[in-house]
Formats: sequence, structure tokens, C-alpha cells
Amino acid sequence: MNLWTPKRVETEFRAAFGGTKLILVSNREPYIHQDSPSGIRCEQPAGGLTSALDPVMQALAGVWVAWGSGKADRRTVDREDRIGVPPWDPSYMLRRVWLDPEDVEGYYNGFSNQTLWPLCHMLVEKARFRRRYWEAYRKTNRLFARVAVQEASRHRDPIIWLQDYHLALAPGEIRKRLPAASIALFWHIPWPAWEHFRILPQKVQLLEGLLSCDLLGFHLDQFCDNFLECVSRELDARIDPNRRTISYRGRMIQLGAFPISIDERQFHAFATSPRTEKRMKRLLARPELQGQLIGIGVDRMDYSKGILERLAALDLFFKNYPQFRGKMTFIQVSAPSRTRIKAYQELRARVFQRIEKINRRYGGKRWKPVLHISEKLTQVDIAAYYRLADFAIISSLQDGMNLVAKEYIACQVEEKGVILLSEFAGAHEDMDLALPINPYDTEDFAWKIKSALELPAEEKKRRMRAMRISLRSNNVYRWIGSNLRAIHQDRRRRQSNLPFSQKSPSLTDSSVAELSPDLSPAGTSRAG
Repeated sequence: MNLWTPKRVETEFRAAFGGTKLILVSNREPYIHQDSPSGIRCEQPAGGLTSALDPVMQALAGVWVAWGSGKADRRTVDREDRIGVPPWDPSYMLRRVWLDPEDVEGYYNGFSNQTLWPLCHMLVEKARFRRRYWEAYRKTNRLFARVAVQEASRHRDPIIWLQDYHLALAPGEIRKRLPAASIALFWHIPWPAWEHFRILPQKVQLLEGLLSCDLLGFHLDQFCDNFLECVSRELDARIDPNRRTISYRGRMIQLGAFPISIDERQFHAFATSPRTEKRMKRLLARPELQGQLIGIGVDRMDYSKGILERLAALDLFFKNYPQFRGKMTFIQVSAPSRTRIKAYQELRARVFQRIEKINRRYGGKRWKPVLHISEKLTQVDIAAYYRLADFAIISSLQDGMNLVAKEYIACQVEEKGVILLSEFAGAHEDMDLALPINPYDTEDFAWKIKSALELPAEEKKRRMRAMRISLRSNNVYRWIGSNLRAIHQDRRRRQSNLPFSQKSPSLTDSSVAELSPDLSPAGTSRAG
């Protein structure tokens, strides 16, 4: 099996683009510098995207533009706000963007996470529309664009690849300054249906910013279709829904569905490391876990993750199926998130209250139905919990993908676990061997927990083994490769001035047989 790796991405990239420079633009930076008692310390922030893209950027020797959020970041860059990373073996440049506290509040905590985030997750009642949020978002996107243009101007015909909903306006600003640039953006959260998107006061400006790209990537076919409908409703554009192309103001924009994944090998390595084995032994020695069936939920403390709905189902589970009282413990890991936002503060309080209520109702001195871990854990800790858990619950109310499901699979070395996976998580599209749940249907949800615990061991192993094999092939480097292949196709089309349909979707001729059609940008097949 010819698996995708950072080296393979590099080989494909060089064959297709030669010496072209890849300029990656994201809100979060891959390395952050902080003060410590022993001096300045360099850290790698937790996060699947930055950790997956980092080895690729090392292989490609690209440039990464990101917000410099570390307290010691300014003291580590050169006069051009650049620093070679990783610090122990610099192989690419990190260009930092500086944001004022007021801009962070308006751009990040405001428009990004109190306007776009709830709107795109179809939780409109939590959305806040403030003019000052929008102004900060515009200002910050212009700043990111200006820095990206500065970096792009150092190189001949570079590729500018932006990441996520924080930077929807930046493509338009870049296009004004670099009309012929290759610009792509991947939208990592759901794209909502027009009935929700139309609520956004700045919907036209947002669409026009995104349509300055050559390629727009989403996780699912459904999100592509939603975007096409929004454009058709709001703009005077020509749309080809079959090829997923948009002609607007003399330019052709291609849409593609590329389901993101994880570095399966990395998580497997964590799960099988000696440190994780030791951590598992210590956990199993805890009196409250001895002899217990174990369930796990790992989430940011976010209202889109369906944590309260999960707790309601657990409450009903222990009520309806008393035979499991004292025999099953559910561990809820809820890392703090966006703690300055009121909606997140309220959610945290409600989660704590609900867990206390469940534990008082069904627990005793020696056993608690739900153990709550509310601090950030190390990767070793998380891998240990994943391996120990007899089942995992992903109960998202709406999710672009949700990589917890894939992390759990990668860590299931004994292949004994079961995934209860929300129908509204993007991961549900390519994980049909998970047990599907509707987080709003509390009675069925509770019954599915019982079903997961009672599933025969042979059936658990069959399902988990098949999902692990699929995950091994459909890893994050395949996702990166599919995006780069689509960018290559678009560049060839534009350089040859040919219609999109006449161009090959491959990065190189050697990759066509193996990798098409499931990863072609206009394809409808599901990965996995």
C-alpha cells in the first residue's frame, strides 16, 4: 500500500510545481514562544491542523503566515518579523502577524467566534451581530493579506493557501494586489444552508471575498452544494453544479470536497508508547475505574459538540438500564475553550451542574457515573483514555468533520471499542461502521449506549478493524495531497486558457490510477 506521507506530498508537489513556493496562511501559528523561569521556551500548540501541516511545510521549505500570539514571540523574530522553524532544525520560515488586543477581541472572539461560528453550525440563537466585530474582522483580514502579499512578492508565482473561516476576506485583498496569484482557501467548519446564511448582514461581502480564490475546499459534498446555493441566491454568477464551478466577474472558481483526517501513524505511536502503557496502568489502578466498563468523550467546551445532549442521554441510560449502575463509568474530557465569551462560560456552568446531578442521582461513595476532567490533557493522557475506553461518544449538533472519532480509531490497538457518532458530524459520511446517533433523540441515544456495550466482541473487532484500515489510507497527508492536486489542475487550466473540464485532476500522471476518482475536486465519491 503506497500510503501518503510528508515525503510523498513533497515528491508530488515538486513533480507538479517544481520550485514553486507554498505560502500557508492561518490564524494559529505552528510554534509559539513563551516566557518561562528558565528563559524563552518554544512550544507547539495543540491542534490537529497545525501539527499535520508542520511536517509538510518542513518538507516543502514553505512560508507560514500566522498570528504571533505568544508573549515572547516578538523577541524571537528578525527585523522582518520572521523566524526559521522548527527551532532545533529550521527548514521553513514563520512570518508572524501582530494583532492589537482590541482587534483580537473583535476579529477572533467577536466576528469569527460569536458570529460566523454559531451561524455556520446552525445555532443562530447564539450568534451575535455587532458592527464593531465586522470592522475588526475586515481590518485584521486586510493585515493578514498585506503580510501574505509581502511574502508572496519574494517568490515567483507562489501558491497562497489560506485556512478557515477567520480569513474569508483576505483572498479579495490579496487578489487586488496580486491579480494573477494562485489562491486557495479551505473552510474547516460547516457551510450552512442559505436559510441560515442569509441572516448574516455582511453575506455579500463574505461571498465576494471567498470568490477571489481559485479553489475553495470544504469537507463534504453537502457543504459545497450549500455554498453554491448561497452564491446563486445572492450574486449574479454563473454556476455549474455538476462541475462545481462558479463564473464571477470574469473569473472561474472551483469548489472541491476534501474530507480532512489525522496523522494515523502519529496517534498509533502515541497509543503504543511505553509512557502511554504506564499511564494506562495508573488509570486502571484508580479505585473508581477498577473493573469498570469505560466510556469516553473528548471535546472542547463548545456548545456545538452536544455535551449537554450527551449528558441527558447518559442520565436516561442509567435510569432505564439500572443493571449498568456501578459497572460503567463515563469519562468526559472538556478542555476549556473561548473562555472570554459568555455563551461558553454559561455552557461550562451547565455542564458542571448536570454532571453533579447525575452523580447525586445514581452514584454512591465508591462509584460515580460520570468523571469530569476539565483541564487540558497531554497527548499521552488522551491516548491512554482512548485505548482504555470500551466506547466513545461524538454527539456533535453540527460539525465540519470532528477528528476525535478518527483519533479514537487510531488509538484502538486492541480493536475492542465502539464509536457512537452523531449523524450531524462530517465524519459520519465516511464512517458507516460507527453506531449512528441523533443527539436530539435522547431515548434512542440512551439505547445506543446500551447497544454499544452489548455488541459482541467479534462484531466490535470487525467494525473497528475495517475503520482502522480505512483510516490508514485516508490520512491527513492524503487530504493535503488532494488539495494540492486540485490547485495544480486549476493552474494548468488557467495557464493553458482551457475550460476546467479539459484538464486532468492529477498532480502527476503516476498518481491518476491510484488516486482518482475519489479525490478529484468535482467527484462525488466518499473518501474511505
